[in-house]
Amino acid sequence: MSLTQDSYHDAQRAMARELKRAMQKLHREGNPRPYFISYLLHSQHATSIWGRYGAVFNSEEYQENDLYAEVRVGDYVFDQTLDGGITVNLAERESHDWIVGPQDLDPDAIRYTLWKLTQRKYEEALRDYYDKKKVLVDQHLDQKVPSFSKEKRIRHIEDISQVRFPRKRWEDFIRRSSALFKKHKQLQDPYVRMRAAHNIRVYVNSEGTQFRTCETFYEVVVKAWFLAEDGSWLSSFRNFYSRKADEFPRMKDMAEAIEEIVQDLDEQAQAQPLEPYAGPALLSGLTAGLIFHEALGHRLEGERMISRVEGRTFANRIGVPILPECVEIVDDPSLEEWEGTSLYGHYKVDDEGVRSQPVTLVRGGKLESFLMSRSPVKGFSMSNGHGRTERFQDPMARMANLVVTSSETATDEELKARLCEEVLARGLPFGILIKGALGGETRTDHYDFQAFKGHPTAVYTVDPRTGSETRVRNVEFIGTPLAVIQRILAFGEDHEVDNSYCVAESGSVPVSTIAPAMLVGDLELQRSTVRSYRPPILPFP
Repeated sequence: MSLTQDSYHDAQRAMARELKRAMQKLHREGNPRPYFISYLLHSQHATSIWGRYGAVFNSEEYQENDLYAEVRVGDYVFDQTLDGGITVNLAERESHDWIVGPQDLDPDAIRYTLWKLTQRKYEEALRDYYDKKKVLVDQHLDQKVPSFSKEKRIRHIEDISQVRFPRKRWEDFIRRSSALFKKHKQLQDPYVRMRAAHNIRVYVNSEGTQFRTCETFYEVVVKAWFLAEDGSWLSSFRNFYSRKADEFPRMKDMAEAIEEIVQDLDEQAQAQPLEPYAGPALLSGLTAGLIFHEALGHRLEGERMISRVEGRTFANRIGVPILPECVEIVDDPSLEEWEGTSLYGHYKVDDEGVRSQPVTLVRGGKLESFLMSRSPVKGFSMSNGHGRTERFQDPMARMANLVVTSSETATDEELKARLCEEVLARGLPFGILIKGALGGETRTDHYDFQAFKGHPTAVYTVDPRTGSETRVRNVEFIGTPLAVIQRILAFGEDHEVDNSYCVAESGSVPVSTIAPAMLVGDLELQRSTVRSYRPPILPFP
């Protein structure tokens, strides 16, 4: 179905009309009125294709139109939100039944759906409002801050271009590239997947803000497995993420990626599992970026400073050194690319109608600010354009383009030499070199351990006397945020870009992390959970 620029213009007009009606007339007598309402349309046109061994297994093109409504009752100082709203599971509420909008964006159907959705949201807001008052009877909320920030009204209207994805040509690309695995019959279940999504956001709120934006994302993933002699499943992958169609990998790139996967799995198969380790480690830029994302970035999201269930690791450390003096960390969603690589975390307006802007989180090693949505925290009353949501979840402060830089750097050779020096000084048999990481996870609430975990993809032990590297496997790194970041010893000269997705309470959002290699004095590695499987009864056909 072809949706034109006029379709989105008419949809926005319908949203504005229904919002005006709700603000004027939505009121249950004896209860507080809405003081703020916003509507957000997420419209996505996407194509997804995947296949293996020269055949397409699935190919689909689809259009999804989701509606989000935020209804706040009371006033900016005191409304229904508690704990920054991050403890609410909207998927369990009645309003969740009304988030799907019409495929053709018919204005009357949009108004009907928003009418139903807004009614449910208003009723839920009233219940939350009175529940919050009950909490105040026996609990003291120690953050004396308003519930919601007053932001400048903006109008940002982009041309909504139509993007036609060449589905037939991409299907042929999947066939040709996945067929390259036919000569590697030792691998298990290899596949090539590509996905492209054209995302359009249409927004209105009761303060007069309106925006329309469009963003396109392209992804190609190549992955394969190998069953080692000890029964361990080993995996290897290559990702190609871009915001531009002309940055799609070519067949030459795919052939090189598949050969790298084959070599990587062969090395893993010959590698031995590593016993638990604690000591110096040299991390690639991708791995260092993952640590900053998991150990620091999530703990600087504003809502976590006011939620009663959060550990608030850095809530009272503004102006306090938390990193070496040479370090600066900026999150800049307005940044479109880094040294020629397009960034997944780029956007012009966030999901709460605030323009994106760079925020310096750490300067000179000292904590300077937080990532902010429209939920104020102590000392920070305004949003800095980081309120984001995936679909139906309430927006919260999230990372976008997290950039780590250091005024003091060393070459790769110098970093490795210093790693060896640290290992010898500690009397350890080897150091650790981590060249890549798949992803990670972290816990920030105070009901559990304040820890993070990462899943490295290429780990080596380093002989401190010869510098020789030996591949090992079946490990993951763990740590607590303060312990790891306070043992940073040095940084590399070059940065690596990691485009990916980040999952938190407001859903999965595209992000980028840019960081240099990093030497740390202490990193703990533990054995990953591994099961032993039997090989297939019959050989590959």
